[in-house]
Amino acid sequence: MADAAALNPLNHERMNARRIPTIRSRLVWLVMACVVPASLMVIGLIVHDVQRERARLVRDVTATARAITSAVDRDLASVESALRALASSPSLRANDLATFYSQSKEVQRDLIAANIVLSEANGLQRLNTLRPFGDVLPLAGSMGLARRVFETGRPVVSDLFIGPVSRRPLIVIAVPARRDGTVVYSLSAGIFPERLSTLLTQQRLPPDWTATILDGSGTVVARTADTERFVGQPGPSALLQRMTTAAEGALESQTPEGVRTTSVFARSAVSRFAVAIDIPEASLNHALWRSIGWLVVATVLLLASSLGLAWWIGKRIAGAVHRLTQPALALGRGQAVSIPSLPLREADDVAQSLMKASAMMLQARHDAYHDELTGLANRTLFNEILQQQLALSRRTGDPLAVLFIDLDAFKPINDRHGHAVGDQLLRTVAARLATGLRGSDIAARFGGDEFAAILVQASRDAAATVAAKLVDSLSAPYPIGALTIEVSASIGIAEYPACGDSGEVLLQRADAAMYQAKLEGRHRYAFAAVRPGAQTQG
Repeated sequence: MADAAALNPLNHERMNARRIPTIRSRLVWLVMACVVPASLMVIGLIVHDVQRERARLVRDVTATARAITSAVDRDLASVESALRALASSPSLRANDLATFYSQSKEVQRDLIAANIVLSEANGLQRLNTLRPFGDVLPLAGSMGLARRVFETGRPVVSDLFIGPVSRRPLIVIAVPARRDGTVVYSLSAGIFPERLSTLLTQQRLPPDWTATILDGSGTVVARTADTERFVGQPGPSALLQRMTTAAEGALESQTPEGVRTTSVFARSAVSRFAVAIDIPEASLNHALWRSIGWLVVATVLLLASSLGLAWWIGKRIAGAVHRLTQPALALGRGQAVSIPSLPLREADDVAQSLMKASAMMLQARHDAYHDELTGLANRTLFNEILQQQLALSRRTGDPLAVLFIDLDAFKPINDRHGHAVGDQLLRTVAARLATGLRGSDIAARFGGDEFAAILVQASRDAAATVAAKLVDSLSAPYPIGALTIEVSASIGIAEYPACGDSGEVLLQRADAAMYQAKLEGRHRYAFAAVRPGAQTQG
C-alpha cells in the first residue's frame, strides 16, 4: 500500500503533463483559430467576387451596347450627310426631276440605303429609286415624317414601318430640300433592317446571347435570333419601361422564348435608337461559378499549406506579417511605402511587392491620362487610342488621319505677355480644337504649343476639310482680358494606310508635314508624303 502511495505523486505528475498542451497542439489550435475566420472571410470574398464579376460583365456589355448604338448613329449620320449634299443639287432647285433621279441613283450606290424618295408636303412621292422615273407612286408610307420635315425644317429619323413601294419594314432618314430658303420637298432614304443586323453580327457575341436593336418607339428593328419573327414587334415591356427612366443599365428579365436573362441596354441620345443584349442566367452563372470554383480550390490549398507552414514557422510569420500591417494600411491610403528588410524571405518578397505597388501607384498617379492645363488627352492616352483605332481600321479597312498641330510664333507671346496669358491662350486653343472635331475624333496636347488629333473614318478629302477649318478657327483672334492675341496654326496630316501603318510612324510623318507647312509660309496645312506604292483614299 505504501509503495502504491509513493507512486501516486509520480503518476499524478505524468497525468498533469499529459493535460498540458504541447507546442504542436498549440500551433494546430492557432491554425484552426485562423482557419475558421479565414473561411468566413473567403465566403464573404466569394459573395463579393460574384457581385464584382457580374458588375464587371455588365459594364463590359454596356460598353458593347453603347458601341453598337454609336455605329447605328454613324450609319444614320452618313446617310443624313449624303442626303443633305444631294438636297443642294442644282437639278432639284431647277425642278429637273429626271436629272435629279439619275443623281439619286448614283448617290444610292454609295449608301447603305435601299432607296431614295422625294416627297411633297402632302405625302405625294415625286420619285422613288425603287421604281423607274415617271411611274405612278403611292403616298409616302410615313406621311407624318414628311410633315415633320416641312414643319421643323430639320432632319428626321423615323421609326420602323412598312414601305408602300417595297412592302418591307424599313427606317427612313429625311432631310428638307429648300428653294430660296423655303422647304419644298422632303428628301428621304430608306434602310432595311438587314443592314442594322450586320452591326450586331459584327460583334461576334456568344451564340446563346441575344442582341436587339430597338427604334425610338421601342419596336424591334433587328435581332440576332428569330429576326423575321420579332422585327416589327414591340420590345419587352419591362425593358421599355426601364429605358424611359435611364439611358443605359441592366435588369433581370425573360425573353419571349422563356429564357431568364440579364438584359443590358444602352440608348442613343442622338437617334433615340437603343441596343439590348440578353445574357442567359445559365451562361452567366456558369462562367462565374467556374471562377468561384478556382477560388475555392486556391483557398483550400492555401489553408492546407498554411497548416503545414504554421507547424514550424508560425511565430516568425506572425511577427513578419505584423510588421507589414502598417505599410499595407499606408498603401491603402495612397502614401509612399518604405519597409526595412525582414527576417523571412517570403515576407520580404511581400514587402518588396508592397513597395513596388506603391511606386507603381505613385507613378500611375503622376502619369495621368489628361493634360492638366487644357483638359485634353495627353500623349499617353493619345497613343493608346491611336493604337486601338489603328487595330480597328486594320479590321474594317476604314481610313484614318493623324493631325499634328503647332502654333506659329507662340513663344514671343509668352515672353511679351507672360505665362498666365500664354496658358489662357492654350486653353482657348484647346477649346477651339475640340469644337472643330467630330464627336468620334480625339484631340490631345503633347506639351507646349503642340497639339494632335485623330480623325477616324476620315478620307483624304475629309481630313483636308477638317484641317482647313481648324487652320481658320485656330488662327482667328483671341480676346484675352484687355488683350487681343493673334496667332496662327500649322498642321501636318498623315493618312493611314497611305503614310504608315503604325502610330509612331504616322506621328513622325504628321510632324514632318507640319514643319513643311511652316516652311511654306505657316497658317496652312500640309499632307505627309505617301509611301511608294500606297494609295490615298480620297
